Amino acid sequence: MRRAPEKSSRGFSLMELLIALSIGMVVIAAAVQLFSKGVTASWTVTQRAQMQQDARAAQDMLTKDISMAGSGIQGGVALASGTGTNPRYGCDQASCYVSGATPAGIAFPNNYLYPIIPGAGMGPTLNAAAGATDILTVTYADTSFLLNCYTVTFNNPPNITSVNFTLPNPLPPNCTPPQVPQNPQPVTSASVGLQVGDLVLFTGSVGGNTLQAVAEVTNTAGGASPYTVTFADPDRLGLNQMAATAGTLKQMNGGVNVQAFRIWVITYYIWVAPDPSGAGGPGTPRLMRQVNGLPPVPVADNISNLRLSYDTFDDNGNLLTRSRDAGLTQVPPVSPNSIRKVTIENLTFRSPLPGVQGYQSLDLHTSVSARNMSFKDRYN
Repeated sequence: MRRAPEKSSRGFSLMELLIALSIGMVVIAAAVQLFSKGVTASWTVTQRAQMQQDARAAQDMLTKDISMAGSGIQGGVALASGTGTNPRYGCDQASCYVSGATPAGIAFPNNYLYPIIPGAGMGPTLNAAAGATDILTVTYADTSFLLNCYTVTFNNPPNITSVNFTLPNPLPPNCTPPQVPQNPQPVTSASVGLQVGDLVLFTGSVGGNTLQAVAEVTNTAGGASPYTVTFADPDRLGLNQMAATAGTLKQMNGGVNVQAFRIWVITYYIWVAPDPSGAGGPGTPRLMRQVNGLPPVPVADNISNLRLSYDTFDDNGNLLTRSRDAGLTQVPPVSPNSIRKVTIENLTFRSPLPGVQGYQSLDLHTSVSARNMSFKDRYN
């Protein structure tokens, strides 16, 4: 006779539970650690990808502007002089933005609009060890808006306070399709036309001499040709000084074959935005691009350094200086017109947020040839 097997009512012992629990905790800890490392690696890669993307975009814009410096304004232009008040840059119609500037802005060196104007140490100090950051100003002619298609008539002599731009008939060959999509662009066009704060270069012949003057737009009027553009005094950048003895529209009065071109005077600088939390802590350092007398626009966030140097050469191709100020502080000083190469020594980005080991950083270096400043007309 078989004996029925007895069902065991015995469960896990305390030791077995502890062992199972320990093994489970080890597995869970390993999984959590693996997941944490994966999240950290993913976050790091994402932050670095964003940083690289912003850096490349900022570098491309900066190098493009540097490479265009001097285009259409070979050698630069003398500005309004004779009043004791120099024209300035780094301001729009409301404020001056370059760190360290006085409320009046930064005076153009030698009262001259150079194609490249160095600004060594004129920016804010973000890192005491690295010192003050640099600013950079470049100038070139606008090739998208063909203001030179219009004829120029000066109003209100002898103190020229406005100019009429009239569409000629027939149009010059370079101002008709397919060269110009619109036939040609209206002076007051909201998309491409003149705005308050824009700078216009006038060039013509007065008494057999070629004269140039740069003026700042203070108002525009007219829905059709002729368009009236006002260049009133005072203007924000101090270019329209009617009492000036040289360098203004007053000296252009009576000129022949006068043409007008819009020019871009572009300043790059770092600006530290206010702390958005309102706690008074350090804000986000931004690379800004400010054009003519227009409001600045951000190019990239989280910039921790901007440092540039310049190579200047004589007419025989001999190196004169390689420095942050292009030799302006030398005795005798070297003209910024001698700049032939701009080196971005440090364009340093940091990640938006710190990781486990702090902020990531990316430092870009490149050299840009100022090709338009190397041109020399040897046939005149």
